[in-house]
Amino acid sequence: MRIKFRAAAFMLAASASVLLFASCSTRDGNISQITDIAEAVPAETSEQLVRNAPSAYALANNFDGGIVDEPFSSYTYDFSVYGSNYLITVTPDENGTGLALTVEDNQFGFSKFSVTPPDNYMVNLPYSQQYASQVCTVIKSSSEENSDIPDLLKIDFFLMNFDDESLPYSVSRLYSILDSRLVEVEVYNTETAADGAAELSGEESTVSVTTRSVEVKNDSDILDRMNYIPESDLYRTESLKFMPEPIVTVNEDGSLFTEIITYTLNPNDMTMRRARETWTEVNDNPLYYGYAAHSIAGNIYQYFISTSLNVSDYENYVEVAAADSSDSRYFFKVDDPRFSTLTELRNYTLKYFDEKIVNEMFLKAPQQYRDIGGELYTILGDGGINEELGKLTITSCEVSGNTVTYHTKQEKFNSDHMLDGYVDGGDFVIEVSGGNDFIVKQYRYPNS
Repeated sequence: MRIKFRAAAFMLAASASVLLFASCSTRDGNISQITDIAEAVPAETSEQLVRNAPSAYALANNFDGGIVDEPFSSYTYDFSVYGSNYLITVTPDENGTGLALTVEDNQFGFSKFSVTPPDNYMVNLPYSQQYASQVCTVIKSSSEENSDIPDLLKIDFFLMNFDDESLPYSVSRLYSILDSRLVEVEVYNTETAADGAAELSGEESTVSVTTRSVEVKNDSDILDRMNYIPESDLYRTESLKFMPEPIVTVNEDGSLFTEIITYTLNPNDMTMRRARETWTEVNDNPLYYGYAAHSIAGNIYQYFISTSLNVSDYENYVEVAAADSSDSRYFFKVDDPRFSTLTELRNYTLKYFDEKIVNEMFLKAPQQYRDIGGELYTILGDGGINEELGKLTITSCEVSGNTVTYHTKQEKFNSDHMLDGYVDGGDFVIEVSGGNDFIVKQYRYPNS
C-alpha cells in the first residue's frame, strides 16, 4: 500500500529512510508431457511491500490533522491443514526482537510458539498496526478441494549488518501444523554429498548456506539441516515444490548458464529437501528446462529494454547530434569481454534468439547500441518497467519433437500494488537442438 503525502508533509519528511521488503509469490501444480499447473494463490501471499519510515508517516498524519497510527501489536491469520482450521495470532515477543505465535484450533484449544531470528538477522516487525499483515505470509494451496496440501506460514528475516558480504540480505523460514502443533518446517540440503565430491575433485561449489549435520526423520541418509532458507522470494512451481529466482552466470567461454534450485515439501513430517534440478535434456525435466531457458532469455533481453550493458568508464563518451535537431545524445563505451563491436553483440544474441526476434530487439532498444570508432557504445537508457505486473510462472507445456511451447500467466497488481488477479503471460517457445542448446522462437519480456 502506498501512502500519499500532502506537499508540506512530504517536504518535511523527505529525509526519512525507506525500507523495501518483498514477500513471496507462489504457484501450485504438476508437470507432465502436457502439464497443467493449478491456479495461483491469494493476493496476500505475493504483494510486494514498500514501507515508509515511521517518522515520515507520523509527520504526514499530523499535517493531515489525523491521529498517528498505533504501533504494531498483533495480527491474526486463518490457517488450514488437512481440513482442520486454525487461527494464528502473531505478536512481538517480550524483548521486541522475536515473535510470539498463539495457535487456536477447532476445539478452542490454545498453544504457543516462539520465533527467534537467525544470527545476524532481525524479524520483520511492521512499524505500525496499519501494516500488521506484513509481519508474515500465509502460503495457501490454490485448490480448495485439495486438502492434502497444508498451508505454510512464511516469516522473513532481514540482515542487521553487512560486515559479512556472503550473507543474503533476506532469508526465510516456513512453519506449519504437525500433529496439531505449530512446528518449523525443517529444511535439509541434499547437495552435501555432491559438494563434498566437488571439493575432492578441485571443483568449486556454488552453494553457500549455513547448515548443521543431523539425521533426517524417515530418511536413512545423513543430511545437513539448514538454519534458514537463503532466499525469501520463492515461486510455487508445483503443489509441493518451490523455486527461488534462477541466477544466470557467464561461463569462461561467454555462454550463459543457470542453476535451478528447488525446495520440496514432505507434508507427512513437515520437512523440505533443497536440491538442484537437472535440465540437461528437455524431455527429462521439461518444466525446469523451461524455467532455465526463460531466465537465460530474460538475462539477454534485459539489455535491450530495461538496462544498458555494463559501462565502467563514464568519462569515455561521445556526443552525437540527433537527426531531428533535438538535444544531443551521449553514447558510452560498453565494457563487456564477450563483445567489443555491434557485430559481435548481434552474433552473440543470435546464439539464443532467432533472427526475427533479434532484429526487433536491436530496432526498438532504447540503448541504441552502435559502433563508434570501431568499438561498441550505448546510450545509458532504461526502458520503462510495468509495475502493474509481477511474477510470471509456467502453467503448462507441450513437447512436439524438438519444439517446446510453454504457456504462462503473470500476476497483475492494482494501483496500490495489491494483487488483483492474473493475466496471460504469453507463450514461450523454444527449439532445442540438444542438451542445454536452444533457440528462442517466441518470447515476451515479463517486466515490460
